[in-house]
Amino acid sequence: MIAIIGDSTGSMPKEMAEKYGVIVVPYYVIYDDKAHRETFDFDALNYYKNVMPRDKIPTTSQPSLEDFSKIYKETLENYDSIIHFTISSKLSRGYETAKKASEKFEKGRIYVYDTFTACGKQTFLAVEAVRRRDRGEGMEEIIEGVRRGDKFMEVFIIFETLKYLAKGGRIGRAQSLIGELLSIKPILGTKDGITTPFSKVRTHIQGLNWIIERIKNDIEKSGRKKVIAMVEDAANDEWAKKAEERLRSEFNIVELWRTRMSVVMGTHIGPGAWGISYHLLPE
Repeated sequence: MIAIIGDSTGSMPKEMAEKYGVIVVPYYVIYDDKAHRETFDFDALNYYKNVMPRDKIPTTSQPSLEDFSKIYKETLENYDSIIHFTISSKLSRGYETAKKASEKFEKGRIYVYDTFTACGKQTFLAVEAVRRRDRGEGMEEIIEGVRRGDKFMEVFIIFETLKYLAKGGRIGRAQSLIGELLSIKPILGTKDGITTPFSKVRTHIQGLNWIIERIKNDIEKSGRKKVIAMVEDAANDEWAKKAEERLRSEFNIVELWRTRMSVVMGTHIGPGAWGISYHLLPE
């Protein structure tokens, strides 16, 4: 039996992890001089509302070599092998550390898969692996199948503010100030493993409309009409709910998951952000 492992940076809700049997590795947020593990019972809403607005913004960290090694050892006591879907190696050192940990075990038993993405799309790649495993595919078939399926998945996040990107050094402070003054909300996704701007809007409804049109275009190009979607938010229930309602009204939704955005990701994105990830399935 092949175990499928994901990272907490994929924003996977507990119910989804339980349904698909995905093991989720917690990453860390660091504040009050303490490293806090991003487990399913971590209070993300309190974090976004009460911790992040402080003057000193928290920092984040990937699990240690020992953390990964422990999880792999425990998992291999019950499984023959592991495929671990990590956050993009260009966004975190998690992939590199997990790869080193995997080398402690028998060759071929652990495959560390660099998803080159994060948030909901990272989760959808792991779930696709579960589906393929449950259909009887072996490790190589699963890996190749997931790679082929990547092009039918996307993630787009709409920012409430550029302040946290600026404080994290990901954009200049002048650019952040101009964006705030003009009320610009960037729509970011991932491309080639890095965070990439796809568009800029002034309002949340414009952002939602942009994503809906993008999904429609992807459906038309691919011919795939069945949609699995995830709506995640960094304490923005209002627009997460509107996004959920719009998705249900516009598309043939097979599954729709609502979740808080990973606090590890949200630390760099900022409170008030929300996003949609989707996977277009074949008929």
